[in-house]
Amino acid sequence: MSLAVYNKKKLVKLIKKKNRNNKIEGIFKILKDCLNDFDINKFSQIYFSSGPGSFTALRSIKAISQALALSSNAKLLSTSSFSLLLASTQIKEKIVLVCFKSTNNNFFYQLFERIEKKFKPKFSVNYGDENQLMNYYLKKKKDYNNLLLLSSQKLKNLNSKVDSIVREVDASHLGLSIFQGYGSVKTKIFYHNTYYA
Repeated sequence: MSLAVYNKKKLVKLIKKKNRNNKIEGIFKILKDCLNDFDINKFSQIYFSSGPGSFTALRSIKAISQALALSSNAKLLSTSSFSLLLASTQIKEKIVLVCFKSTNNNFFYQLFERIEKKFKPKFSVNYGDENQLMNYYLKKKKDYNNLLLLSSQKLKNLNSKVDSIVREVDASHLGLSIFQGYGSVKTKIFYHNTYYA
């Protein structure tokens, strides 16, 4: 769990906290630390990640972000969790499979294609374990020879057939993704019901 504060696109504070048992309560400690150092009335924009993920966590983050935006009269913007990874590194490939770990050793993953300066989703979001993710990658690699796998953490079953980059992301990458044009004024959360996946 993390929170970043930017001043004119320059990172001035990054606060991180380990998230125990996937509980959202830790965000209030981070917010308290942030608001001790910064005047909420000087915030001009508030950013949050809209998912995909758990409904409870995403709804809580959205509600907290909305409350901060209302309190500070700031503009509220959201972006997907995939865009944090896309903003985390320079990518030369045109087609990228982006994945990040969810709960129970499962992953959210989605194929993106570069269109001009930004990556756009090419297919819908998938959810599965690492074997399902790797099978999907190898299947798509037959269609897209230079397919890059961009992951939030190192995978156990990587082999020489997989061109991959691992990037751990935090709230600072949320800001970067907004600055790179991935932000939206739409605040609808992307709830993905993993129970039925």
